[in-house]
Amino acid sequence: MFERAMYLEGDLHVSVMVTARIWGRLTEENLKHALAQVQAKHGILRCLIVQEKGRPYFIVQEQPPPIPLRIVERQSDEDWFDVSTQESLQRFDGTKQPLAKLIWLRSDLENELLLVCSHAICDGLSLLLLLKELLLLCDQPDADIGVPTSLNAIEEVFPAKVLSDKRIQRQIRWKVALFKLSLRFVRSGRRWTYGEVYRNIWRLDEPTSQLFIARCKKEGVNVFAALSLAFIQAFQKVCGPKRIEKFEAPVDFRRYLLNMRPDSLFAVAPTIRLSLQDLRDVDPITSDFWTLARALKADMTNKIDRLESSVYTLFLGMEHLHGVYDQMFARAQAKRAGFQVSLSYVGKLGLDQSYSNFRLQDICDISGMMSPTPANLVAIYSFAGQFRFSLSSDESSLPYSQALQIQQQVLETLALNAGKQETPAVVSADVPSMVHGEVS
Repeated sequence: MFERAMYLEGDLHVSVMVTARIWGRLTEENLKHALAQVQAKHGILRCLIVQEKGRPYFIVQEQPPPIPLRIVERQSDEDWFDVSTQESLQRFDGTKQPLAKLIWLRSDLENELLLVCSHAICDGLSLLLLLKELLLLCDQPDADIGVPTSLNAIEEVFPAKVLSDKRIQRQIRWKVALFKLSLRFVRSGRRWTYGEVYRNIWRLDEPTSQLFIARCKKEGVNVFAALSLAFIQAFQKVCGPKRIEKFEAPVDFRRYLLNMRPDSLFAVAPTIRLSLQDLRDVDPITSDFWTLARALKADMTNKIDRLESSVYTLFLGMEHLHGVYDQMFARAQAKRAGFQVSLSYVGKLGLDQSYSNFRLQDICDISGMMSPTPANLVAIYSFAGQFRFSLSSDESSLPYSQALQIQQQVLETLALNAGKQETPAVVSADVPSMVHGEVS
């Protein structure tokens, strides 16, 4: 059901994307070979979506259509942003092609590779796994990227003791019954429309990034908790304390699926709620940044530890709701978005930069684009010693002017708490920040 909710029956788009800047020579032959090899490895990339009895299924194809490769002649350093915007707003038709595509912005030595996947098959970590395999195969066509992976069906990756637990099955039955009953009393309203969609992309310079990491270690705080706090405070200062009703962070679900191979694609991530009001023994108004960060770290750890007790029930219970998918979708579309923030932390990217025939110069962007609006999605990662940020939203949910204020507030907070006396300059991402397009 979570995959279905990300695919949205092909009517809307929910995609994740990464743009890699390459210096060196790439060939169309090697790119097509690399795509064929990753498709041969990952079973989900050999699937088409087939409707059976009113429900979509991934069906492995003996002769699947190849992963699309589009070649665009590169004119400038900014081209990738416009192309990624166009591609991110396109719907995936999983009945005709795999739910992934690659765009090559080509010139003699300066290139960008834009990898876009449907969120139905791929989260941020899986997206980077695919990019890593593609780069290796482009450089070394005979490289071994591992034996074929399965589709990670529930029966394969969930612990057997969970699937056979009668207590869990009882919990699922009554929760599903209550949820279906609640749907009968909900009247779906009109479908909301939103303003112009945008991505605001910025970076923190390397010296300040490294100072902040060192300060986190000194204060006994993990980086994600500290960065999350900086964004929570920035949103609350710019938007007011009550404008954003919920902050959440996706959790890597793989930690609970010990039967799943780490080099397989996976899309699903449960979330935990981040709230300064939940923190124990601290005052969110009067406490200093690092006191709050330590309390937020403890709260996040506690919520992640408790997640295991409920997440299996949630995932298994969702499989009983395919019959009411239309009602669930209608209710979700009738609910006004923009009152929550999702903080997605990809972490430090473990990508090689040096290859025999080219060099990975930069990861220009990692972000998601969701329909009818991505509001409000923050992606955070670290590459080449710098923190990188991408904020995706729309003008009616979060005016672009406020997104720029949030950017400035985050920079000031990070600089101040890294020990710098002045706000660092924003490191240019060589792009305009506005997406010129409206999601319908």
